[in-house]
Amino acid sequence: MRSFVSSVRRTTRALFFTSVLWLLSCWIWTIHNLHLITSSPPATPLLISLSRQQVLSNRIRQLDLIPGAERIVDSSDLQNGNNSLRAKSTHRESRVKSTTTTTTTTTTTTTTTTTQTSAVAVNEPPPISSLIFPLHAKSGTHHAYLYIGSPPQRQTLIVDTGSRLTAFPCRPHCSDCGVHASPRFDINQSESLSIVPCDECLLSRTDIEPDKYFNGNGAGGDSGDVIVHVELKSDSVRDFGLRGSHHVNGRRRVLPPSCTKKQCEINQRYTEGSSWSAFEVRDYVWLGSEDRNKSHTQYFEYSKPFVFGCQVSEEGLFQTQYADGIMGLSMYTQTLVGSWFHQGSIPHESFSLCFHAQGGHISLGGTASRYYEETTDKPARHLTPMEFIPFARQNTWYFTVTVTSISVGEHVLPSDILKFLNGHKGTIIDSGTTDTFLSHKVAQAFSIAWSKIVGKKYSNKVQQYSHEEFVKLPIITFEFDGGTQWDVRPDAYMEAADENSVHNDPVSTAQSKYAPWSGKRGFTSRIYVDEPHGAVLGANMMMDHDVYFDIANRRLGVARAKCLF
Repeated sequence: MRSFVSSVRRTTRALFFTSVLWLLSCWIWTIHNLHLITSSPPATPLLISLSRQQVLSNRIRQLDLIPGAERIVDSSDLQNGNNSLRAKSTHRESRVKSTTTTTTTTTTTTTTTTTQTSAVAVNEPPPISSLIFPLHAKSGTHHAYLYIGSPPQRQTLIVDTGSRLTAFPCRPHCSDCGVHASPRFDINQSESLSIVPCDECLLSRTDIEPDKYFNGNGAGGDSGDVIVHVELKSDSVRDFGLRGSHHVNGRRRVLPPSCTKKQCEINQRYTEGSSWSAFEVRDYVWLGSEDRNKSHTQYFEYSKPFVFGCQVSEEGLFQTQYADGIMGLSMYTQTLVGSWFHQGSIPHESFSLCFHAQGGHISLGGTASRYYEETTDKPARHLTPMEFIPFARQNTWYFTVTVTSISVGEHVLPSDILKFLNGHKGTIIDSGTTDTFLSHKVAQAFSIAWSKIVGKKYSNKVQQYSHEEFVKLPIITFEFDGGTQWDVRPDAYMEAADENSVHNDPVSTAQSKYAPWSGKRGFTSRIYVDEPHGAVLGANMMMDHDVYFDIANRRLGVARAKCLF
């Protein structure tokens, strides 16, 4: 018993001395660090700035770890120590960021911050533009006036967000070209025109890395994509379903294979057989109106050099069309919007299109207006607040979006069909395509819902409707990533078969309906459910909406609007 008590005493003394030594060590460590802190000089602004740069760099590295994420960081972000990334990423990518598995608490916090920043960027109101120009419509296609050269000559061009090229016939070339809306552009009458030499060709180049361009993601081959050369790997031809390009199984060369008479040659072929050829020229260009005097004044103030295609031949529909040519507006550095922005003519790399049956307007560098309440004294072109949809894809010239739901009236179509809209080339907003085309995989569900509401089988052939039947036709609602809902009304997707269609009446279609009629009238639905892959949402879907194409922030804005100029 005595030996046990002695053992306990020895253990107690050992623990006591150990505790004293530990407390003494802590006290010495504390005194040492307090001395270091009080003797250190205050942090300089340079050190603070460098610290923020390091934080920003760490966040950029984290973005680089996310597949498909794109980030654009201004030099001012580094210089000013701005810790908010200007990441032009999509809402879908933000969801990937927010759900990415992280191994440390620090990484998780940074990922969440990046997601919040992206959400703020997506919903930021667009700038208001004073550069607004009229559009006029013919046969469901919308056109703008472009003034070119010195002195300026006017051409009538299709506004096409599904194309990256601007081209039209030129005199004295293109002797076989058709008769169009305007006198042919005469290159010999412009003192400022120059022919682009072969070592400076631009229109057949790509600002997308070739490996990404050819990865089968739909980056190339849009409705205005130039095909300068094809290296065949087989005799098969595949059609991606876009109204436009001729696709061949094989890789395309990014640069033109040869020059013709020391000129950069470009060629365009379309699936239905139409084609044109051109060479590259550079001249001053600017948008305008029918008022030539006013247009010339703006031209001399804002016009900048731009490279476009001078067509030397046309075949098929290009010979008979109303428009002189095409004005490509896709996400490409050699489009007019990108060129004007980089040369300082417009303040922001964006534009908006507002279509109605007779025309509408295009706004450069922003939108024509924002939504105002009815009680204000300001004109309310926007009837609803603008909502925003993030672009769905990187490495593409298309304006692609992600569809999350389709409804025919009150009938929501099955969600398992959405993969056929968002896969392959995806869902594209294309102002140069008159109608709307959905994947053929949607056809059955769409037709069933239509029949339940209308009592008729869905068809793209002419069908007869009384006025009472017509007003009961369903609104087709598309919902997109981010929650934006886009309604397509019957007077937008139904085309009257008779010559006295109200589509020919210059009225504000934002509030109009078909005037009552007696008996039956013929109408054709211009929503097609036969697209091989993906979807093309065309000009009829854009009717009576101001659609904002924000290239800088990679988003699409949509608002119901009064589109009369």
